Amino acid sequence: MEERIGNLTRRESMSIGCGYQVKARRRFRAGLLKWCLGIFLAILLGLATILIKPADPLYGNGGVRVTRNFQGTRGANTTKGANAGKADAGPRTRAAAPCADKTKRYTDCGNGTVTDTQTGLVWLKQWNCLPSANFEDAKKAVAALKNGDCMLTDGSSPGDWRLPTQQEWEATMGKALDMGCSGPTLTNDAGAGCMSAGPSSFPAVEADYYWSSTTLEGQERAYFGDIDHGHLLNGAFTTPLRVWPVRGGQR
Repeated sequence: MEERIGNLTRRESMSIGCGYQVKARRRFRAGLLKWCLGIFLAILLGLATILIKPADPLYGNGGVRVTRNFQGTRGANTTKGANAGKADAGPRTRAAAPCADKTKRYTDCGNGTVTDTQTGLVWLKQWNCLPSANFEDAKKAVAALKNGDCMLTDGSSPGDWRLPTQQEWEATMGKALDMGCSGPTLTNDAGAGCMSAGPSSFPAVEADYYWSSTTLEGQERAYFGDIDHGHLLNGAFTTPLRVWPVRGGQR
């Protein structure tokens, strides 16, 4: 009996000891689970802090910085250094195409220009808009011509206009010269008669000397059209002559 009691006591002791061990293990596992959960939540909180930023007070749209890319017709439209803050001249526009009417030689395009279907040239309708000038000043004045000048509404920009070449003046006066026209040696719009017979898109053109862009090699001289007699002459760069701009053509 005493041995039974002793054995029972030992068993109970073992049972009690094992119970404590099981409870200890359960507490350890629960603590470990809480610790892991705490670490996981801390990581999530850290990621949320990095990824979710408060709205920047300097920018709208919920803190999103909006960048607009402005591009011009010719390269990037930016201002740097001393040019910063200056007004932009705006994009370069394309000049209107010739308004050729194949039924006649000259056609008034209604935008301050007249098209010659024979040469492909676009002439400034207001032939006397630019003042007489020496050769260098004439080239500068023509190069600066643009939409809004001389009653132009053709969308042209500086650099579109130029002086006619020597060959272009010859082609412009040639038929009128063959028909015996004089003062000025140009045809009417139909191209079948002299300008003086009309009708003409050019109002009251004066028979005078007009610069060409063709120079004499090795000399400070350039050709000019004598539309009084239909010939090509040449003069010194310093000579003041009339300036009649063109653009386009077949050169």
